[in-house]
Amino acid sequence: MSGSNSITLDSCANDYRWSERWASGLLKLTGVGLLILACGFYVVPHVAKLQTAFYLTLLLPALLLLMTRRDLSFLLSWQFVVFCTLPLLLAISSLWASSEEADIQREFSYYLKVTLYLALFYVALYLTLEKHGDKILVRIFQWLIPIGIISCAISLINYVVAGGLESFRRIGGISLEGDIDKTGMLYGFLALFCCYGLTLGKYWRWLSWTGLLLCCIYILLSQTKIPIVMVLVAIILATLISGGSRWLKALLLVGGVIALPLIYLAIYGDLPLLHRDIAYSARIDLWLMTFNQFAESPLVGSGLMYKQFLNLGPAVLPHPHNYLFDIARFTGLIGVTAALAQLFAAAWPMRHRRTWTQWIPGLYAIWLGFGVLAMLIYAQQPLVKPSYIWFFYWIPLAVLLARSQLTSRINADHPNPKFQN
Repeated sequence: MSGSNSITLDSCANDYRWSERWASGLLKLTGVGLLILACGFYVVPHVAKLQTAFYLTLLLPALLLLMTRRDLSFLLSWQFVVFCTLPLLLAISSLWASSEEADIQREFSYYLKVTLYLALFYVALYLTLEKHGDKILVRIFQWLIPIGIISCAISLINYVVAGGLESFRRIGGISLEGDIDKTGMLYGFLALFCCYGLTLGKYWRWLSWTGLLLCCIYILLSQTKIPIVMVLVAIILATLISGGSRWLKALLLVGGVIALPLIYLAIYGDLPLLHRDIAYSARIDLWLMTFNQFAESPLVGSGLMYKQFLNLGPAVLPHPHNYLFDIARFTGLIGVTAALAQLFAAAWPMRHRRTWTQWIPGLYAIWLGFGVLAMLIYAQQPLVKPSYIWFFYWIPLAVLLARSQLTSRINADHPNPKFQN
């Protein structure tokens, strides 16, 4: 991958009814809010505090900017419509959900409120990108890398101090309530982000190699399958972009890709993707049960329920650990179509080689790709308040769609733009 071409319109003075000073101040606050939201997933122990930060630094400024914006035509773009259609369908489907079948139910107003949160998040991101361009997207990685490394180091220290190495029990991070799979994914993403750090200079190279090593250690101890794949991809990518001779690169590549599974085999007596294979059979049972629920109303689903537990006999689980199956059982084929439309819309701007080979937006596309993979293995339907699902899915999706919207606008306004999709 290579450096990114920048997008920016740098418009503020004429776009808002308030003075340029106030509008610029609010846009700076949304930029800070984006950094707090992204980085908070690595350091905030309980997601409720992260939600509070979201309300204060993103939701409120976005609402004020929207109320004072002169031109609201950007809300009519197909990107914004695609982004909001799935949450809106999920919210509306709650109107025909049976309260008798739900274990826990919420009113339609609750889901409509969460849909509004997502819409305003997109607005905040779009307006920030409009003002600052790709610089804010680069800044997010420049903050995520060091904060993620510190988080990973503290998690490993806590693990060692608590005697985790005595039995090699699975490690949980310091954030997201210490959930093993979710924090494992966070550090899988961090390994990929560190690959970008290798391109930023000497200090960043040392920091990023350190981060990549810590992520490898953490993910080996977490025994989480998708992050192991992410680390292998990160090792390959880091080797390809690092300096040195071809022989040195080949040695690093083969050593990294082979050494990781062998170390895992030595510690746990099994290969990474074969270890704890009971997880595969349990998910298949979950998905079959969910598919049967979907088959009862395949077009519009049974309607969104806050919690509809799935009884597997020895265990009762709150969702099928697959966001598409969860969407299917609640909103049917209509909801699944809306979800697939989001993925297609995000992938469409990446169809040109010159786009996906740039770190920005290429790394965000990789972020979304592995996030979707995680959503297909770990997650529920995505209409939720800020939580791990936002980091896995909504943040990279919004970045790709909002950036696509801005580049389309630049291409329409300028015959020979510096950046083209």
